[in-house]
Amino acid sequence: MTLPAVIEDARTSGARVLVLSPHLDDAVLSCGALLGSLGGCEITVLTLFTACTAGPHTRAARSFLRQCSHPDAATLFTARRDEDRDVVERLGARPEHAGHADALFRRRDVPEAVGRVLPELAHRYPTYRFDIARGRISGGDRALRAGLARDLAERAGEVDLLLAPLGVGRHVDHLITRDLGAEWTRTPVVHYADFPYSLTHEPDPTFVRRAGLRPHVVDDGLDAKEQLIRGYRTQVDALFPDGVVPRAPETYWAA
Repeated sequence: MTLPAVIEDARTSGARVLVLSPHLDDAVLSCGALLGSLGGCEITVLTLFTACTAGPHTRAARSFLRQCSHPDAATLFTARRDEDRDVVERLGARPEHAGHADALFRRRDVPEAVGRVLPELAHRYPTYRFDIARGRISGGDRALRAGLARDLAERAGEVDLLLAPLGVGRHVDHLITRDLGAEWTRTPVVHYADFPYSLTHEPDPTFVRRAGLRPHVVDDGLDAKEQLIRGYRTQVDALFPDGVVPRAPETYWAA
């Protein structure tokens, strides 16, 4: 295990660690092994995008529901929040859910009738492949991003170390969360490689270079991590359809 010095310092001092997670599984998918080793720290996992909106939903959102074997978005997100509480608390950490809508479900301010005719016209991200996965953050998310930054700033006195995603894979929710970490100046920040996107995508070289980041690889605690991941029962089959959770080291990027 090779950790950034700021994480080693946090572990030995029992620091207050805030982990920013885009979705209800990302922190554990990417940092589960590390979080399991920080037993002396006060850890909060703050997940930002933890809710849906009412239908009609886009084709991409309906496809996601099918992958999760849930016909109803509201009951799916209730189940996901319950799963996350259970898994995060098993790590001895405190789960918090910010309650913002997942990108698949974020709506535009258009007449309701428009969405009934063609749901894609009523959503900020009409498709997954050409919108969400391309990293094209909608201009309609400006107010959301500003509100998230204000909410995070109010926690300044509660945080000694911030963990944020690196945005590997360029999912818009991951990039929004990454940027919150990039703009945080009050305490040390460490970015984590987004798993499982990190299996098939490389980090954004421009972001890494501008932030002066270097990688640190962690390969301890992976056996226990798999069981944590499998605690996300609504997600694990969609994420790993062959039933195998890859045994991949965690990578942390620090200045």
